[in-house]
Amino acid sequence: MKKIIIIVFTALLLAGFGIRDARAWFLIGSTDPAALTFLYNNYLKYQYQPKLAQGMANASVYSAHVATQRGYQGYDKFAITVGTMAAAQVPATSTDLSYYKKLHERLMKEGDLNIGVAWNAWSLNIGVKLPADLYLSGKFGYLKYKYEEYDFDGINAGGMINYQVVRPKAPPVKFVLWRGISLGTGFIWQRNITAIHHEADPISSGGYTIKPVLDITARTESYVIPLEISTAVRLFWVLNIHAGGGIDFAAGTSNLRYSAKGTLAGPGGLELFSLYGRQGGKGSKHFMPKIFCGPGLNLGPVIIDIPFTYYFMGGFNLGATFGVVW
Repeated sequence: MKKIIIIVFTALLLAGFGIRDARAWFLIGSTDPAALTFLYNNYLKYQYQPKLAQGMANASVYSAHVATQRGYQGYDKFAITVGTMAAAQVPATSTDLSYYKKLHERLMKEGDLNIGVAWNAWSLNIGVKLPADLYLSGKFGYLKYKYEEYDFDGINAGGMINYQVVRPKAPPVKFVLWRGISLGTGFIWQRNITAIHHEADPISSGGYTIKPVLDITARTESYVIPLEISTAVRLFWVLNIHAGGGIDFAAGTSNLRYSAKGTLAGPGGLELFSLYGRQGGKGSKHFMPKIFCGPGLNLGPVIIDIPFTYYFMGGFNLGATFGVVW
C-alpha cells in the first residue's frame, strides 16, 4: 500500500512541472528517486515542444493546396482534377536528402525542432467557367493512411475563385499556348492528425537502461485564405509549365499528445513505465509568402501536373494532379 501511495504521489509531483500549456504524467512501479530522475531527464525534452507544434501546423497549411488547377487556368468550360500532396516544414535547407528522411530520428534525439509533415492523400477539385472571365472551383478530400513511422488522417475542403486578367493567347497553329495571367483567392479548411511512431534505441546512464517506444500525435486545424498570381505556357501541344507566387493568410490551432511505454532496468531490477503528456499550440504562422512552379502534360483534355511550392519560412509542398480540362 505504501508503494502505491508513493507511485501516485510521484506522478502528481511530475505533473506539477508542466510548462505553460504543457503537462506530463509518469507512471512507474519504482520508488527509487534516481530512477525517477533518470526518466524525467530523458523525457523532459518532449514536455514542451512549441517549435514542433507550429511546424506541424505550418505543414498542414502547405498541403492544403492539393489538386490545384493553377497550371491550367483559362479553360473554356470546366476542369475536374484529383490530386495528392505532401508538405514539410524543415529547420534548414539541405541538398542531403537523408537529412529529411531521418527527421523523426532527429526529433526524438533533440526533443523540439521546427519540423512538420502533412499529407493529403487525395482531393477532388471541380472548376467551372463563369461569365466575365471568372472561374469558380470547389474541392473536398478525406482519407486515413499509414506510411512507415507515420499515420495520417486528414480532411480538406474549400474553394477558389479566379479572374483571368489576361486571356490565353496562341498563334494560329497553336504549337505554343500562353495561358495568360490569372489572379486567384479563396478559402480552404483543413484538419490533419499526424502520428509519429518511434521505437528508440536503448538509453543508458548511471546504471539504468530504458528501452522506450514513443508516440507523438499532432492535431492541427487550419483556415487558409490564399492570394495568388499565376501563368502557364503549353509547348508543342503536350508540355505544360506553370509558375507564379503569392501569400497564404492562415489561422488555426494545433496541439500535441505524446505517450511512451517501455522497461527500466537498474539496480532494483526490471520495471515497467508509462508516460503521457499533452500540449497546446498557437497554430501556424499567419503570413506565408510563397513561389510555385511545376511541369505537366496536356494530352488533349487529359492533364497531368506536378505542382511544387516553396515557402520562404523554410517549407515546401509537392504534389501530383490528374484530371480533364475542357
